[in-house]
Amino acid sequence: MTDSIKNITRYTLEKTSFLGWRVCISRKGVMITKYFPDKLYDGEQQAFEAAVAMRDDILSRVAADPVNAKKTMQEMKNHYCKKKGKNKRKN
Repeated sequence: MTDSIKNITRYTLEKTSFLGWRVCISRKGVMITKYFPDKLYDGEQQAFEAAVAMRDDILSRVAADPVNAKKTMQEMKNHYCKKKGKNKRKN
């Protein structure tokens, strides 16, 4: 496995306290970043496969409808990068 392939970067303990893969895709002003920790995915290979699957899904959807790429990116961001934690009340 390589340390970096298109839109996917490997993080190791030598580089940071995180051990796993990061997907980062930016199109039409929308950036999607998601981390795939080895520990959560039962190992480096499974984390890598999950990262590649997400990347490929996003890129194929954007390529299928380039006119609506920004909308598609926002939908994919909402789908893959749901905020965790307590919901804040709106006043």
